[in-house]
Amino acid sequence: MTNTLKRRSVLVASAAALVGVSVEESQAKTSKAKDPDLDSVLERLLDQKERGATLSPVQKYCALLSCVTAQALPEAAEKIVLRALKEKVSPLEIREIVYQCAPYVGIGRVQETMEGVNDAFKKAHIPLPLPTATTVTDKNRREAGEQMVMKLNGDRMKQILSQVPKDEYDLRVNDLYDLCFGDFYTRSGLSLKDRELAVFGAIATLGGCEAQLRSHIGANLREGTTKAQLVDALRVMLPYLGFPRTLNAMNQVSQMTKDSK
Repeated sequence: MTNTLKRRSVLVASAAALVGVSVEESQAKTSKAKDPDLDSVLERLLDQKERGATLSPVQKYCALLSCVTAQALPEAAEKIVLRALKEKVSPLEIREIVYQCAPYVGIGRVQETMEGVNDAFKKAHIPLPLPTATTVTDKNRREAGEQMVMKLNGDRMKQILSQVPKDEYDLRVNDLYDLCFGDFYTRSGLSLKDRELAVFGAIATLGGCEAQLRSHIGANLREGTTKAQLVDALRVMLPYLGFPRTLNAMNQVSQMTKDSK
């Protein structure tokens, strides 16, 4: 049960005690008070086959799960994970999509989202914890992270990082190598191409990060993700993302793909 659901259960129990009704009766009334009209809109959008038609199931859930992770929505994550499992996305792939968001949205939001993910795994009778996907040690984390940065960005990144002031180097370079790329990009269980799509989804959801979004649009294109797939990812995310940030991200995709021609 997520923290949100736990708090809700406590409130329901307290309210029930005050008015002299059972918790079950109170919960039933709360359930009836939900928003069926709004829920039906969301379900319709999520069920549309043409929404995300160019994406594999894993890519589709890279978009959806990164979007709800960036907003720390455990209840939404639980529902999405149950859908993903039905579409044969593996538990390891699901976990890695959410984990991949950590250096971009913060570990706290990932932890909150993982409560919903793990609740879905429990409902599906998936044993926890899942196997580790860590591939680095304290001895080689930075080196492995640096190699991953260069693999994704090439020699141009070397030139950019060589210009970082000495008093900013630990934050801008060493932490980038260690945490962002060493701890997360090196993990097994999800392809590099899919990791980049998850990062695109997370940064698009945050908003106000145009420079970073452009950088990862470029990385997606270099890994073989097409403009059509980036557009489809945004269409998949739209119900949770809303039009302003969706269209802002679309503008960046349009500009980057125009510049790459």
